[in-house]
Amino acid sequence: MRLKNIIGMFALSINVMVLIIITAVVALQWNEVQAKQRLKHVTAEDIFCLQQNIYFEARNQSMLGQVAVAWVTLNRMTHGSYPNSICKVVWQNKQFSWTHDGKSDKPGKTKLEQRAWEDAGLVAQVVLLDWARATNSPIEEAIMYHADYVDPYWADHYVEVIVIDNHIFYEKL
Repeated sequence: MRLKNIIGMFALSINVMVLIIITAVVALQWNEVQAKQRLKHVTAEDIFCLQQNIYFEARNQSMLGQVAVAWVTLNRMTHGSYPNSICKVVWQNKQFSWTHDGKSDKPGKTKLEQRAWEDAGLVAQVVLLDWARATNSPIEEAIMYHADYVDPYWADHYVEVIVIDNHIFYEKL
């Protein structure tokens, strides 16, 4: 009788484990379906704009600093106060200093600058996948940032979220 109970408990445990595994697989597949839906509206031009923004705003920052800049761009795109595409967010009038500084909007030609451009492209792709999968952002809902050596007029209207390298990130009050 005891052996029968042990076998029954073992079978029940296996059934529960199988159910948990099936549930996890279905959840992952559902998450991937949702991710594909979110990415469906992201164009190759949007990915290029995100790469440009990472490169020109944060190529001198750590990888985390570059990721944070990418997330600000995506957070803005999904925020009601900003345009609804990556390129429109990046090129919105005077939102990112590099878009109106009068300098070339093409990456430099040196090996170091070319490597920074490639890195920015990789960061753009990884962050886009994380965003599409609704992964938590390392900067929460931050939609603004600035270098720590400037004091912008708007900073008092936002809540500081995190400092990464020499950028301070903010979300709306």
